[in-house]
Amino acid sequence: MSGMEIFWIVVGVILVLGILALIGLGVLFGLATNPNRFKVREVALGDVDDYIARRAAFAITVIETTPLSRREVWDRLDSPYLTSLPFLRGPDWALRGGSPDQRQRSEIQVDARRTMSGTFLSVGQRVIEVTDRERVTLVGTGVSVPLAVKDFVERFTIVDGKRSNTVTVTWQIAGSPRFFGFLPWRWAVPLVRPVAGFMLRQILRLQPYRRRDVRGEAAA
Repeated sequence: MSGMEIFWIVVGVILVLGILALIGLGVLFGLATNPNRFKVREVALGDVDDYIARRAAFAITVIETTPLSRREVWDRLDSPYLTSLPFLRGPDWALRGGSPDQRQRSEIQVDARRTMSGTFLSVGQRVIEVTDRERVTLVGTGVSVPLAVKDFVERFTIVDGKRSNTVTVTWQIAGSPRFFGFLPWRWAVPLVRPVAGFMLRQILRLQPYRRRDVRGEAAA
């Protein structure tokens, strides 16, 4: 086999792989419109601590201190904080029944549901624990991609900072793939930590987020 033949074989293989990759991305893009298309196992509240510490295939914790008050931080968690980042949207809280005047300002309540959407992956979550302005724990309810995720949890904890007029926010995320959970996914934490830290700092940025206009949505 000549060098030119090998060259064209390599080019052909690259083209085929590129086409398959584009098809795969197109499929993921279409699936991402439904965050709860494929159900995942919901982690029980009593198992969350052990799940984050030991059982989850991957878990990360990032901590930031901010001059924002507890109430301001809580309001940020109630806002679509991911929407300020490229290719992301949410969290979008499911609207409760009743007129807009009857709906409570905060959507963060036990059993409340929300979705977070990306270009190629979206997820659904349910609140399982709330201590007002102190802690909120969520578990995964579904993902847009089939056979990808077994379960996942997310937790925000707010405590007084070491310096006066500050609070410290701890963000924990843990999850396990449906397959290959035996691989050492936690080794990737140093690579993911800068991204997670950047996202937490975006949540806590001093410029406030615009809250969803419930009245406008209801009128539409």
